[in-house]
Amino acid sequence: MTLGRFEQESDRILEEQIQICEIAAPTGQEVERARFVAKRLRELGLDVWSDEVGNVIGRHPHALGEPLVLSAHLDTVFGPEQEVAVARPGEPNPYRPGEIVGRGEYHAPGISDAAAGLAAMLAVARALQASDEARQVCFLATVGEEGRGDLKGARHFCSTALGQSARAFITIDHSDAAAIVHGGIGSQRFRVTYRGEGGHSWAHFGRYNPAFALAAAINRLAEMRGSRDPRTTFNVGVMRSGDTVNAIPELAVMELDLRSESPQQLAELVTEVRGMIEFGHQHERQRRRAGALDPLVQQIGDRPAGATPIESELVSSAQEAISAEGWTPRLISASTDANAAIAAGIPAIALSWGGRSDNQHSIREWFDPTDRSRALRVIMRLLIDLAARSAG
Repeated sequence: MTLGRFEQESDRILEEQIQICEIAAPTGQEVERARFVAKRLRELGLDVWSDEVGNVIGRHPHALGEPLVLSAHLDTVFGPEQEVAVARPGEPNPYRPGEIVGRGEYHAPGISDAAAGLAAMLAVARALQASDEARQVCFLATVGEEGRGDLKGARHFCSTALGQSARAFITIDHSDAAAIVHGGIGSQRFRVTYRGEGGHSWAHFGRYNPAFALAAAINRLAEMRGSRDPRTTFNVGVMRSGDTVNAIPELAVMELDLRSESPQQLAELVTEVRGMIEFGHQHERQRRRAGALDPLVQQIGDRPAGATPIESELVSSAQEAISAEGWTPRLISASTDANAAIAAGIPAIALSWGGRSDNQHSIREWFDPTDRSRALRVIMRLLIDLAARSAG
């Protein structure tokens, strides 16, 4: 096992990443990609199985002690209707019509998030093959990380006996090679439906109008202020109401995304927003009482907030591994599978898949593998160090 092997097999890692990317894996439909990853892990002589929710888990046949979990997620944000064919350097770019793919770049939806993370996990698994450290590492490919998946796979794994026994949880899920995600940004998401009887815009003028209630609520939300420390944000991402211009709509719907680095701050924000929702309803009801129905509030997302302490063994070891590659480590917060582990009491961080990439969650997503090997060496150094500390 040498840290230099990642340069030696750089072409293999890239081709495997392209293969993964071209296997469709919308959230909730990850089966084919899961089979691909499971096959690759079995080829390394690992014991591999899928759990009740579809996660792929691989462990050494002679696994030792509390596992060091190395994970990446299987799913992408794109639906089954999105065709994916990776455009290589010098080829016409179907995702940017009229452009040619630039030197060193590979363009496709999901080419970095999550194909680069899975390719990195498999590359590290090969590098650790037959080593003493391999017996301490549990490889995990999770389902349902993105969007409405709400960290489904990671939450389930962290609730199992194997997950609960983990000494550390490391997920590969961002692009900044010098950054350690030690803080988990929590989120609460809601669908709010204002309801009324509807009617003709002329004949029934004066009835409760859900669109006006929605507008009043959003206007109140726009006046609210987020917190900078701990950072707390809110957003209205979806709005819809009515079918025609000359009818009072029966429904007006909005979907809200509330986020914070602090569990307490997030809980306070949820309480404040619920008050805002009721304000919108009462504001419209006081002016047009006829036909008013109480709004419906449905929770459609819940991701826990939290952090792995800076002084923890995991974070300090990760900082040392990044420094060994010549980078200055930075500590940041994000929303990844590490959130689920932190909430379950497991020390957890997210590290980079390396290279250069941008436009994640967009059809204009791209990846350049230049310098990827350094980020993979960071992961290897961290696992080797943690394994040695356990053995000691």
